[in-house]
Amino acid sequence: MPHPRLLAALLACAVPVPAGNAAEPADPWRLTREVMPLAQSVELTLDPAGDDYTGRVLIDVVAANSFQSFRLNAEGPVITSATLTDPAGRSTTLTAASTRADLGLVTLSAPSALPAGNYRLTMEFTAKYQRDGLGLYKTVSRGDAYLFTQFEDKHARKAFPCWDEPAFKINWQLSLTVPISLEAVANAPVARETRTADTKTLHFGRTPPMPSYLVALAVGPLEFVPVPGQSVPGHIITPRGQSGLTAEAVSMAPPILARLEEYFGIPYPYAKLDQLAVPEYVYGAMENVGLITYTDRYLLMDPGRPSFSARRSLANIMAHELAHMWFGNLVTMEWWDDLWLNEAFADWICAKIVDRQYPGFRFGIQESRAIKGAMRSDTLPSITAVRRKVTSETDLAQLADELTYNKGKGILTMVENWIGPDKFRAAMQVYFQRHRWGSTTADDLWGAFSTISGDNISQMLAAYIEKPGVPLVTFAFESDGRLRLSQRRFTNLGDQPLPGQWQVPVVLAWSKDGQLHRERLLLTEPTQVFAVPGLAGADWIYPNAGEAGYYRWSLPPELNARLARQAAALSPLERVGLLDNISALFSAGQMDGGDYLAYLTASARDEDPDVTESVAGGIGGLRETFVSPAAEPAYDAYRQAILRPVLDRIGLQPAKDEPDYVNPLRATLYGALGTEAADPAVVAECRQLTALYLENPRAVDPSLAGVALSVAAYHGDAALFASFTAALEPARSPSGRSAYIRALNGFRDPALLQRALDYSLTPALNSTEFLRVLLGTRSRSGVGGQRGSARSGRQLDDVPLRRHRRQGPGRIPRGPHLRRRHLG
Repeated sequence: MPHPRLLAALLACAVPVPAGNAAEPADPWRLTREVMPLAQSVELTLDPAGDDYTGRVLIDVVAANSFQSFRLNAEGPVITSATLTDPAGRSTTLTAASTRADLGLVTLSAPSALPAGNYRLTMEFTAKYQRDGLGLYKTVSRGDAYLFTQFEDKHARKAFPCWDEPAFKINWQLSLTVPISLEAVANAPVARETRTADTKTLHFGRTPPMPSYLVALAVGPLEFVPVPGQSVPGHIITPRGQSGLTAEAVSMAPPILARLEEYFGIPYPYAKLDQLAVPEYVYGAMENVGLITYTDRYLLMDPGRPSFSARRSLANIMAHELAHMWFGNLVTMEWWDDLWLNEAFADWICAKIVDRQYPGFRFGIQESRAIKGAMRSDTLPSITAVRRKVTSETDLAQLADELTYNKGKGILTMVENWIGPDKFRAAMQVYFQRHRWGSTTADDLWGAFSTISGDNISQMLAAYIEKPGVPLVTFAFESDGRLRLSQRRFTNLGDQPLPGQWQVPVVLAWSKDGQLHRERLLLTEPTQVFAVPGLAGADWIYPNAGEAGYYRWSLPPELNARLARQAAALSPLERVGLLDNISALFSAGQMDGGDYLAYLTASARDEDPDVTESVAGGIGGLRETFVSPAAEPAYDAYRQAILRPVLDRIGLQPAKDEPDYVNPLRATLYGALGTEAADPAVVAECRQLTALYLENPRAVDPSLAGVALSVAAYHGDAALFASFTAALEPARSPSGRSAYIRALNGFRDPALLQRALDYSLTPALNSTEFLRVLLGTRSRSGVGGQRGSARSGRQLDDVPLRRHRRQGPGRIPRGPHLRRRHLG
């Protein structure tokens, strides 16, 4: 590291130094500012074969005033020595005392007051590897021991002493001493390497400013596959023996990165871009600078025939994590109360990027569904605001929910739709240029939007961000033809009315004599009247053009009937949104059950697979709430009558040249018709595919393998259970293991479900796989609207456990060990 005085001059702009006396922050357990870090070097001696390690940190710090003590974070590392050295070489020994052990808050104290100025803080320590997937943790996969890291949100302190809060953006430099037969990676490229007979020390380059939660490393028998075509060097990194599963990731990374660089107008800001497959990982992915980590089954795919859903999920997660290189890494939230914006923006931009690069994925429809899922949760009386107060004691896992990701994404979609894509992008570029390498709050972003657009975006969004709930916008016409819009908070049938008023940017589409029109209206009062020439005589009106508004809507019966007759004029995205809004009105008691079923029945004739999939979801949802055991035969007959013709139309197997986006619908229909309904042809097909898969997994279409195994399991016995576990244990492909683990959750025999739980505790499964079995057996009655079944064909494995990812209908509940943004 350079001399502290020189370093302070170089980095003063990266970490602001307070001019006055350091004041205690409002949160008494936050780090104080008596002494501030400027840069940190971390030296670790690591061997995955052991259970503990040693380390040393050298931190360049600055004090604006005289001081005698200061705080930092260390939770787990035992500090064996700590000294402060001034630029003249005079050293002071410090004592370390735990201030809040549960928060990893440590106070370092000198014997007497020290003057303001620059110092180097040196600490030596010992620590044990974590085994819970957080901090610097050890895992054993296929007989090999590895070390990986997961530091967001407060877990860097478990690996080494540091200032473990996001506002402290500093330069980092890692040096790792490891057994000579192993590989090691970190955020930056290797600058130099030294060796002894038994070990090697990798000295990694210096990073640009970044917070501690983005530091990352890995050690083990890793394999590296170069990624050509990126603007910076990079690899897909795998555990031993899995480098042959990287082709899809190698193909996707360069175009996604290029699309993001084009949108932001800023080149990728780091020296390398490695992406690492982790076999035991509590999250789905994490946006570590220069070393993105993924659960292995999302990054690695069988060569030749990866499924449509797996490819779409990979594009989604990769775009999300890469977007964080700018939003979250280059510009970082000052504190965790803006976590929602960090994750929501990455989710929002990944939909735009994936739709542009891979239009066949139809990802915009999937993201719109996710936003509608957030609306369903946002309707609950007990729901909280998307922006929540966060203290140093807050468990951030509780913030990693679908409001953080999907309501936040809906808010950003609404802003872009209102001010226009060009102004939105221009505001983003101004924001990044102004704050690059710094820390910000959400107000900085809203200010950029307001400056570019001329609208008061902060005022418009205040109610959406600071208060819970979804507005319901009711449309009606005055006698003179003017449009009357009214708003109130949307509630489900049986819930008490709740207060709420928003500034609702309404964008409606309407058609008259074949001419399509759009109208922008800002509803700021409980009721307002607008003059829109020609609207009263429209052939149809659609109140949420492009599904960009975060609101529910209601039309009078006559306009509703006109829209139903002309629904084919809407885009597939809007037709899916129409069905979702109709379902919400039905839940609110604002639509008759017969009318709702008529909508579903009519929409089942729609040949768009995403629309039909929404129909299947709507029919499945009826069972959860309305179908008693006595009514099940009638319900099954209705479901069969509606959905079986759809399956007949698309066929039991994909047709030649069929668009890939039909595959998820077929899987949904297999699940819907193959379990309780026990359609003989579907059950027979699933059993045949299962037998074939057990013999040769590559002989089965990957889009059908998972659901076929689950349907077969639903009708299966102990012999089939034994076949699945026997095939799972030697499987080396993450997707193959995933399919069998999913199938273990499909058995309806309670004794076999108990066997699945018992099996999950054996060494055959790692801790991540154990959690999937546990949550799968627990959650089967909550996915897709079919009690105790293989559901709609999409179970836990089809939903990315992206760090801080979404939790909508059919999603996995979040907890301390399950979150992209995902975080990532």
